[in-house]
Amino acid sequence: MAHTAMEFTFVEFDNNWTSGGTVQYFATTTAQVIVVAQDATGTKTTYWFKVAKGGVVWITYAENLIFIPAKCVRRAPGDLTNCGRG
Repeated sequence: MAHTAMEFTFVEFDNNWTSGGTVQYFATTTAQVIVVAQDATGTKTTYWFKVAKGGVVWITYAENLIFIPAKCVRRAPGDLTNCGRG
């Protein structure tokens, strides 16, 4: 199984997740998580991940690190999340 660990600036979960507190998120079915990361120059990149049912995403908010049990399926320049768009 592939895993990804990365530093993030913003994380967006779809509706297929339940929270196990403030650091664990459980996929209730095949689920999507979108992560925005920023490099040293301030350039943002958006990454999309599909996580299988039962997958657990761990977040450490103190360090802004996310651990995802999947490889990204797509990435694109900029912040392409739906935050603030309805």
